[in-house]
Amino acid sequence: MERAKKVAAVVSKDGDGEYRSISEAIAEAPNLSSEKYTIYVEGGIYEEYISIPTEKTNIMIVGKGKQYTRIIGNRSTSTGTALDQTATVAVYGSGFVAKNIAFVNNAGREAGQGVALLNRATQTAFYRCSFEGYQDTLWAASGRQFYRECEVYGTVDFIMGNAAAVFQNSKLYARPKLFITFTAQSRAGQYEPTAFVFQFCKFTISPEAARGRSEVARATLGRPWRAYSRVVIMESYIDSIIDPKGWEVYDSVPTDKLSYIEYGNGGGGAKTDGRMTWPGVQAVSDAQKVVWYTASKFLHADAWIPQTGIPYHGGL
Repeated sequence: MERAKKVAAVVSKDGDGEYRSISEAIAEAPNLSSEKYTIYVEGGIYEEYISIPTEKTNIMIVGKGKQYTRIIGNRSTSTGTALDQTATVAVYGSGFVAKNIAFVNNAGREAGQGVALLNRATQTAFYRCSFEGYQDTLWAASGRQFYRECEVYGTVDFIMGNAAAVFQNSKLYARPKLFITFTAQSRAGQYEPTAFVFQFCKFTISPEAARGRSEVARATLGRPWRAYSRVVIMESYIDSIIDPKGWEVYDSVPTDKLSYIEYGNGGGGAKTDGRMTWPGVQAVSDAQKVVWYTASKFLHADAWIPQTGIPYHGGL
């Protein structure tokens, strides 16, 4: 892929740029910028832990492609590290954008919790990125977040947090493990305007597991990390690896206040006849019941996504 037309800094491991590490480029980016500050990252394996602090607003990182520009870490809670400190990349600065980059935590399937991306910022967007890990791969913690044409790989609770997050045209890949939960959304109060929304997405097994489907013996769409957990899946493909019950309990978290909505989905796992009978589990056919969760309404996308240059679908 060609470099972005307006590039403020270039990172290259071979010295063909102003910086050899992404962290260096971010450290010297302007503080509290009101315009996008674009850092182009050449292809390569970047073994570093990166933090985008709150004062580094409107940072845009553009890679050569998710298979070429890869940021890799291997921390996990199995060594006593706090969960937020396991993140390969942590985003706190609002307006952050990433394109064509892989965020990876390769601690391994048996290492326990290990975050590839922790996102605590608002009005952030990711385009054609890959998030690769196992348990807790993508921590979409807070703020308005948008993911387009991305891939997320994991095992247990691998998309987690309490952001108002919309995923469009993305692939959610279950990696080999006997117990799989795609989401763990953690909305804690009934008035919090948060949820995970999946539109035109695909819930399926990862390419590495495709040759051994028996290794993914049990998969569900998610479980409630907090009592008011909310997930909306619409106009998406749900693979037959999904258990007919659809959803999973989470320790002692109550299940009478959550909201799990499915609308217009297809695939072998999309049948809702056998879903959990909790009050908030709904299979709806009326578009008016899900229109509020579209990007334009739920994220107020029209006010900020166009300036990122990322395509999006505003409605149903």
